[in-house]
Amino acid sequence: MAEKNKLEQLTQKNENTFPLITKIEVQKKAKERYNIYLNGEYAFPVDEAILVKYILHKGMEISPEFRAELEEQDGFHKAYNRALNYLNYGLRSEKEVRDDLIKHEITFATAQAVVDKLKMQNYINDSTYAESYTRTGANLGGKGPRVITQELKKRGIGDETISQALEQYPFEQMLENGLALAEKVVKRTARSSSRETKNKIQQNLMQKGFSSDIIQEVLQNIDTQKDDEDEYAALKDQGDKLWRKHSRLDLSKKKQKVKTSLFQKGFPGDLISQFVTEKEMEEEDE
Repeated sequence: MAEKNKLEQLTQKNENTFPLITKIEVQKKAKERYNIYLNGEYAFPVDEAILVKYILHKGMEISPEFRAELEEQDGFHKAYNRALNYLNYGLRSEKEVRDDLIKHEITFATAQAVVDKLKMQNYINDSTYAESYTRTGANLGGKGPRVITQELKKRGIGDETISQALEQYPFEQMLENGLALAEKVVKRTARSSSRETKNKIQQNLMQKGFSSDIIQEVLQNIDTQKDDEDEYAALKDQGDKLWRKHSRLDLSKKKQKVKTSLFQKGFPGDLISQFVTEKEMEEEDE
């Protein structure tokens, strides 16, 4: 009853002035957040930092301008805390932080203000981010410089910053990564022709973002040429599958189909002719 009378007295006293804070209540799900009541009714929430900064207390008069300032500051504080939490998972670029805030319905102006503060505190630094991203892409991902450049651009990193970051990726390491990728391709293409193996190495290196200079250097430093025995073993492996695939065709059409397919796969003509002749003799013996 005493509390009710006190509230009525505050309200009556303030009839011709601005609303008064009549209650400050801790939120149940967020202990650092508080609900502010004006003249007995819920008005708006604030963060504990805002509460302390403005020394909010019962009986304090809240003008419309002051309330707008409190709400603006609280919005900024929430956005700032969200950005800090986002940064806890790893380095982020300016664009990534700003886009994440906007995605969560924070205005562009507030998002940019948060980014500016984080930059000033060096929590966001696009140069540091780009260098770290380049090292990770080179050391762990084995990516080429072109792919790294494209990925950094998507994250809002400028051309000059990217150029400086790529200094972390020397030519020798690019060649080393390119050779490692080429060796994997060679192992995967044991049943491919020498020419197809070489083409697949080129394709893989291009897709990974390596320059033509690196690709040529890799091809000069890795042996893709099979000896005749291995080449024929690879041809026979694929040729047998093709022969079975076209088994319903007459012999003439089947030979033509198989020859064409094997030629497209990069096998030499003399070995193709040898294989087809052997298959033809097998059918004649059956």
